[in-house]
Amino acid sequence: MASTILKVVGQRGLGRKLKCIVAVGAAGVFLTTSLAFGAFFDTAGQSARPMGMGEVFLATAGNASGFWYNPASLASSEGRKIGLSYGVLNPSMASSLMNYNLDLTMGKFGLGISGLGADGASEMVINGGYGRSFGEKLALGANIRLLRWAVQGQDDPYNGGTDDDLSKVSFSLDLAATYSIGELFGLGQFSTGVYVKDAIMPNISESGDDGGKLPIEVGLGLMAQRESITVEGDVAFIDGNTIFRGGIESGITGSDLSVRAGVIYGSDFEDDTEKTDIDLGIGYKFKSVLFDYAYTLPIVLKETGGRHFVSFGLSF
Repeated sequence: MASTILKVVGQRGLGRKLKCIVAVGAAGVFLTTSLAFGAFFDTAGQSARPMGMGEVFLATAGNASGFWYNPASLASSEGRKIGLSYGVLNPSMASSLMNYNLDLTMGKFGLGISGLGADGASEMVINGGYGRSFGEKLALGANIRLLRWAVQGQDDPYNGGTDDDLSKVSFSLDLAATYSIGELFGLGQFSTGVYVKDAIMPNISESGDDGGKLPIEVGLGLMAQRESITVEGDVAFIDGNTIFRGGIESGITGSDLSVRAGVIYGSDFEDDTEKTDIDLGIGYKFKSVLFDYAYTLPIVLKETGGRHFVSFGLSF
């Protein structure tokens, strides 16, 4: 990620590079968090329910923010939904998310706006999703995302002036497909799916350097549901890294509460680097109103502390 930041502000000539060093300093918090959690825009669309289940993607169906992870899940959405989420990533950085799902005869649509801010640096993603069923078992979906990052110009200690503001707007495409396998061995209803994130490898470098392209992420998942229990396991491949995700959700008998847990383990086997997160969550549903909370505890990168997510949803 550090190399990406440098390429974003690089390629401007020697005189500009001194000024850009100060701008990079303003994005220092972004650097630290991005090193811990992946890359630019990885926090877009995060909300409490999937964050409490290891960010598995199939189990997000029915949630207002689910199409960020799996746009094909819109195909099973019913009615209209509004969702609001707020996340505290560390004491200096917070994320916010607003979603709206709409059910039309031609298919199901989702619109979401996600933002992230920290000390003069910001990210914003606007996401339009579409999902449609083909028969009773197959569903396909896609997201078109507008990505924008910005770093405010900082005071230049060399000439007393102020650096230029830096920013970049890019577009990305996500694709997903899900298939309902059905009942297997008396263990419950099984579904499987695949997603491709950043399929067109958007270039987020301000200079246009190829090093600023976001890598394609491909993920596969298998989910089982039996009564009020949902279990899912995923594997994803991105830029030489293999990421394993697992999550479980269970309703509490006689109440409207649900409890969740998840784990994320990522490894670059060539460089021998690892990332492990443990996720815990709880949900409460009262008629058409949803409340979700999640806490993520990083195991390997302990210096980043834990992350808190709160989400509210309304169906109508």
